[in-house]
Amino acid sequence: MAETPEKIIFSMTGVSRIHPPKKQVLKDIYLSFFYGAKIGVLGLNGAGKSSLLRIIAGQDKDYTGDVTFVKDYSIGFLEQEPHLDPKKTVLECVREGVQEVTDLLKEFETINNSFGNEMSDADMDKLIARQAVVQEKLDHANAWELDSRLELAMDALRCPPADRTVETLSGGEKRRVALCRLLLQEP
Repeated sequence: MAETPEKIIFSMTGVSRIHPPKKQVLKDIYLSFFYGAKIGVLGLNGAGKSSLLRIIAGQDKDYTGDVTFVKDYSIGFLEQEPHLDPKKTVLECVREGVQEVTDLLKEFETINNSFGNEMSDADMDKLIARQAVVQEKLDHANAWELDSRLELAMDALRCPPADRTVETLSGGEKRRVALCRLLLQEP
């Protein structure tokens, strides 16, 4: 997206957050982020840093005030203790970051396998039209290079071997896998 640096893509106005029963962790916060801004959040333990980040990421809706996201932007959030399915492999977890592309590839395969079935001319035309739509989406997502993209991302973040299960990973390894999955979502 060719945006100007002056464009505000996120803002919060008068945001407050109270944790039950009556612990106020955020009070009347005003923030705006410009496109391309790099931000850090500093504060003492219990000051509300994680609460603020969860609100920014859209994971916490239990606040007062207004939060505005500009359309066509997404925000990623890496938990301090990421949630990964312990029975999945590293590759399966990382692949979740490109689930939409993976689903399109499966649909494309299903469509191609369907060409061997008998069908009417009208059904064949519908199938060809759907194949064209899916093919265009796959081309746009550079899906034909997906495996090498995943391998490159995992290698760059020094993820454990792709076939290792999450339950065998250390905390740091889990965080790298979760970060890899998040970055592949391109937030």
